[in-house]
Amino acid sequence: MKQLRWVVTLCLAGLLSACNSQTPRVAQPTIATDPLETAEAYLARADGFSASKDYEQAILDYDQAIRLKPDYAEAYNNRGYAYYWKGDAAHAIADYSQAIKLRPHYAYAYNNRSAAYLASGQPDQAIRDLDQAIQLQPDFQQAYTNRGNAYLRIGQLNLALADFRHMGQDPLGGLVSLCSIVTLIVLLITLGLYRLFLKQITLRELLPDAFRPRQVKQ
Repeated sequence: MKQLRWVVTLCLAGLLSACNSQTPRVAQPTIATDPLETAEAYLARADGFSASKDYEQAILDYDQAIRLKPDYAEAYNNRGYAYYWKGDAAHAIADYSQAIKLRPHYAYAYNNRSAAYLASGQPDQAIRDLDQAIQLQPDFQQAYTNRGNAYLRIGQLNLALADFRHMGQDPLGGLVSLCSIVTLIVLLITLGLYRLFLKQITLRELLPDAFRPRQVKQ
């Protein structure tokens, strides 16, 4: 029995590692940092830096875009995205809020701000933002998925499943969107065995979080 517990535990750990593994990063081409003439040019270059995960340089270019065009909602939204992935939720929230102030119907900024609120431990505010994003754009699939995951964070399983089903998603597929279908099946079988013998770990504690913001230009 003791050996079986170790085998099941090691199997489960391997599966979870596979779910969370990332594709090896491909080297990105070097992006020039010469001065540019327009806010749009700075925004485009900043988006390139952000795509290559050079968030520090991206933020510098977003700063320049905003300096040249203070009412540039997209620049605030995308700088918030860079701050979010840099681990600075407070600055991300501030930038998303400014984008919303400049463009009150900016559904993507509401969706993105919800991720920053959730990262800063404010799930109720995150859900309010997602409600607003869905009201502004009823077909916003990512907002439904994000709200479903936000509901999971506060233990509202029925509401979470309703959001996943609203978009025609398999509920379990919504919970583990980072895993393949085959991996999910094996994971659930292994999870059942693990709970049978150890009765300690819940499904919600094991599944990876699929909640993400989105960088867009609109």
